[in-house]
Amino acid sequence: MSDQTRTVVNEFLDRVAEGDIPAVVKLFAPDASWEIPGDPDIVPWVGPRTVEGIPAFFRTMSELTIRELFEIERVLVDGANAVLIGRARVVVRATGKVIDTPFAIDIVVDPEGRISRYYMFEDSWGVAQAVRP
Repeated sequence: MSDQTRTVVNEFLDRVAEGDIPAVVKLFAPDASWEIPGDPDIVPWVGPRTVEGIPAFFRTMSELTIRELFEIERVLVDGANAVLIGRARVVVRATGKVIDTPFAIDIVVDPEGRISRYYMFEDSWGVAQAVRP
């Protein structure tokens, strides 16, 4: 299972890097859960999403921020579970403030080789502060 998980995670990262969001969505199970904790009334791209809502996440991020860095430092795989450790830096277009945060992404890959859970941990307080005027 670890090999399959690593393959799916690498494909996910490749598709995100290419900006191929339809291919990203195809990697998810139809009933997968996606969540980035935070208050979506303050930060429009956070909160829980269905698979159908994943393209809106990428569209919203692109419209509201300028990505300077999205770097994966480590990928740890144990069976169906993967944790990605990295750092992101974006500029919020409306405020000019920089979000520079370490993050961890918890991914679970189901037996069919589809992502069934995506949960991102980041500095949600710092993100909210950068979005507020």
